Amino acid sequence: MGPSHCSLGYRLMILGLFAIAYWILYVIPNFFPSQAAVELPLLWIDQWVPFLPWTFLIYTSDYFVFAIAILVLSHREEFHSFARLMFGILLICGAFFYGYPTIYPRPAYPEHSVWFVNSVMQFVASADTPRNCFPSMHVALTAGASWALRVKGRSTFLLFIIWSLAVFASTLSTKQHYFLDIVGGLLVTATVVALETRFSARWGRISP
Repeated sequence: MGPSHCSLGYRLMILGLFAIAYWILYVIPNFFPSQAAVELPLLWIDQWVPFLPWTFLIYTSDYFVFAIAILVLSHREEFHSFARLMFGILLICGAFFYGYPTIYPRPAYPEHSVWFVNSVMQFVASADTPRNCFPSMHVALTAGASWALRVKGRSTFLLFIIWSLAVFASTLSTKQHYFLDIVGGLLVTATVVALETRFSARWGRISP
């Protein structure tokens, strides 16, 4: 590839660095909290949305949003903008996870008759504790990746907006997050997008 593009190997290397940072800022405080976690208030919408096991398939589809962004954002400035968004979101959320840990009163997940749904549901239950709720990094990273993909055109951006909204809703129907976590996650993304946009505009890089 030319100097204006990033090789897949380079993008995977940045993904590896992100995985290390993710482990430090999310996984460690998730399984080894430094202080007692607090519960947030359950709003009417938290109680109104039912538990829907099949939505774990939507909930975990955020990994595909992230993967698609890594695969298709090969232009150097587009990819670097995406990387700045992801690392910025991770840093802000990680500060909350260490400084203000929260926990969700997550119910025990029942066995599901559909093997695949049950497998995904049990994977989430074992791989992720109900801590690190606020702000929802699940929401923030999905929103950030979708925003980065806006450069691929309006129809593509609209598709990822709809996909993201479904992921946001699934955080409630899987009983993984409070509604306040969604709001917090979106505020984190909006903050990082504003900072990154200003940075890009100042240095003559991609426009919003």
